[in-house]
Amino acid sequence: MEISLEDLRKNSSGSDYESGYRIVYLDENGYTVGEYCESIEGFMLGFCESYPIYDEDDIPPFLSTQDLLQRYLDDIPSILGVFLYDIDGNCIDKLYRKN
Repeated sequence: MEISLEDLRKNSSGSDYESGYRIVYLDENGYTVGEYCESIEGFMLGFCESYPIYDEDDIPPFLSTQDLLQRYLDDIPSILGVFLYDIDGNCIDKLYRKN
């Protein structure tokens, strides 16, 4: 799957991220570039069960990139696959929904 580098690098204010990672979702209409984080482990903040986060015990532990991607598949039933990219366009890992 070819992802636009501009989509991976741009933030919501239109400037470029210097380094980091993006989650990319695949659905029936193509791909959508999602969340950004400076570290892969940082994506786990999105899976906290309660907010505000009072201490690190509120954040689920990072186990692996496959575990991270499976969490996205479990949380978003409409997506067909989920990808982890660095902002330079390298696919770090991917996971497709099993039929």
